[in-house]
Amino acid sequence: MDHTSLASPLIVTWTKFFSQPWAQHFEANVGGCAYHCIITDDKEQLLKASAVLFHIRDLKKLPKLRNPKQLFVFVLHESPLYTFNHLDFVPSNYFNITMTYRRDSDIYIPYGMMKKITNLTQRKQVWDWSEVSSSKVRPVLQLVSNCQTKSKRELYVEQLRTYINITQHGLCKNSICDEKCEVKEAAQHRFYLAFENSVCRDYITEKLFKCFLRLLIPVVLKRSIYEGILPPGSFIAADDFASPRELAEYLHYLSNNNTAYLSYLKWTRHYQKTFDVSNFCELCKYLHSDIARTRIIPDIKKWWFQGCIENYAVNLLEKDKSFSNF
Repeated sequence: MDHTSLASPLIVTWTKFFSQPWAQHFEANVGGCAYHCIITDDKEQLLKASAVLFHIRDLKKLPKLRNPKQLFVFVLHESPLYTFNHLDFVPSNYFNITMTYRRDSDIYIPYGMMKKITNLTQRKQVWDWSEVSSSKVRPVLQLVSNCQTKSKRELYVEQLRTYINITQHGLCKNSICDEKCEVKEAAQHRFYLAFENSVCRDYITEKLFKCFLRLLIPVVLKRSIYEGILPPGSFIAADDFASPRELAEYLHYLSNNNTAYLSYLKWTRHYQKTFDVSNFCELCKYLHSDIARTRIIPDIKKWWFQGCIENYAVNLLEKDKSFSNF
């Protein structure tokens, strides 16, 4: 069904999106969408809007008026542990729907997605294992700019590097690595430390998806966060090992066993190396649907801040895996 001929819901952006106009980002993500919406940053149109978008990181003040029939949309793409202060002045029951990277959001907007290859997939979108060349002669790469993190990943890395060589770039090491540098380094390394600055439910940033595109095997902190999102057998989890030393020994083993190493790239036969996340098309679809009716989220703060573990790497180093069930 072509939904473009139906009445187009109006979306008003109350805030900017990472300090930039939101409309440009919106328009860049709706190509080929079967649903049509109109988006504007004109606050004079507020009461006419079907939905009002609030990017919490850019939220400075709340509107004084509100149409009870419209949806106020909570939008965030960052870790709860770094955004809690932005909700201090917002009532807990202020929002109607959520639009975040969490899979239990009303509108799911992950940093990336891996799509299964179909008969319609173009061959150029499928990796050839021959692309994993002999140039990958170095073990571990990490690009990191946040030096003191809520996950305390830096403490785990400090111990890990005593057992395996880790090439590090970023502000923390006073070694800036631009796009050209990243491509060069990725071609030389087998593994990538995709340790996030926060260990929170479904929080997987673009860095991990970049390493997939560059045929690096990601090493993550907590397995359960990635299961169901990443292809099976495509990543290595630190919490599967008793210590950083044991993890390092396994990475050395893979580096010296090409068959075992390549088994982590089997996903390339079943999943596309490119992915398209039509975030705003999903929002338009939602606004056109029967479920797009006014409801209230009872406590947005409780919902958003649950499911995070501060100092996760500290607990991991202490070999205490009983402190979380997600």
